[in-house]
Amino acid sequence: MLENEYIVIIIIDFSKACDTVRHYTLAEKLAQLDIPDQIHNWLANFFTGHSHRTQYLGQQLTTQMINANIIQGSTIGPASYVVTASDLNLVTPSNEMCKFADDTYLIVPACNID
Repeated sequence: MLENEYIVIIIIDFSKACDTVRHYTLAEKLAQLDIPDQIHNWLANFFTGHSHRTQYLGQQLTTQMINANIIQGSTIGPASYVVTASDLNLVTPSNEMCKFADDTYLIVPACNID
C-alpha cells in the first residue's frame, strides 16, 4: 500500500449489528473453527437462555426469549461479531479489510480506485 500515491479508506459501521446476530448462525460458524469442543460448547451455552420482559407502569408483559443478540459490551462480544462477519470477503484481492466489533474498514489503494 505504501507504493501507492494515496489510499481510500471506507469505514462501514454496522449500527446495531450486534443486535441482529442470530445465535444459531454464530454457533454454525463457531463449529467450523478449529477450537476445542469444550470452548464451542461453553460459547453456545453463553448465548443460550437469555430473555427479556418489559415492565411499564407496574404492568409486566410476557417474557420473550432472545435468540439474536451478542452483548457488545461483553468480553466475547467483539470476537463473536468478527466470527459472524467472517464470510464478508473482498472482491478485489489487492484491497484490504479490517474488522473489529461492529466496525469494518475497507482500504483501497489508488491503483484500484476505478
